[in-house]
Amino acid sequence: MKLFLILALSAFPVLTNAQKKDKLYIGLQVQPELTFYKSQYPFVSPTTYSKSSFNIGFNLYGQYQLTDRLYTTLGVGFISRKLNTSIGIDESTLPAPYTDPYGTGLYQRTKEVSYRLLQIPVGFGYNFLKTKKTNVFGSLAFIPNFLFNTKYGASIEYPSPGAGDPYPAFRKNSWQGVSLNPTVGIDYVLSGKIKLTGALAYSIVNTVRKEEYGSNQPKLKHSYLQLSLGAKYKLK
Repeated sequence: MKLFLILALSAFPVLTNAQKKDKLYIGLQVQPELTFYKSQYPFVSPTTYSKSSFNIGFNLYGQYQLTDRLYTTLGVGFISRKLNTSIGIDESTLPAPYTDPYGTGLYQRTKEVSYRLLQIPVGFGYNFLKTKKTNVFGSLAFIPNFLFNTKYGASIEYPSPGAGDPYPAFRKNSWQGVSLNPTVGIDYVLSGKIKLTGALAYSIVNTVRKEEYGSNQPKLKHSYLQLSLGAKYKLK
């Protein structure tokens, strides 16, 4: 993954120095999404049920037209993805000063888990319907996800109601997993240089790492339906 990150970031100057700069676009997108997951991990039937929450991220990307219809993209994005779910916390595994080697702490379950992620989407797309003002396209993006930190929202406040959450955002700085997102969307030509763009994607693959502070180290498997809205600018 580290090698992939180095290669991906090094591709930006290659794109910006491309000789055919009329084929290069720089874009910015806001990405609201619905995240789908379970009410608790590990699953405890029949009390486990499906849930969803609203999250929002951002993506800065470059797009290079390989042909009139085929293109490739490379981006850097960020999202804070919150799951309103319950997991057990093994306090004997928490870093000091939050560790409890005897397991007598008050905070055994969470009400939410939040991931702060750096995303590096790499994709290929195809404009399958083109008019003077619009392009209808489909694409497929491969997205390595780098986890900055995880916040475990406790289900009980300490030492009294209103005192706040005892757990900070625990630093992770490691790879969370990868996503594979097919996308359909449309570009609208606003001017000779600017296109407005909108797209809808779904994560058919979204791998996650084990929760090392969770009881039995569960994997919080989830998926998401993501809307991307933004604009892209054609370089000279």
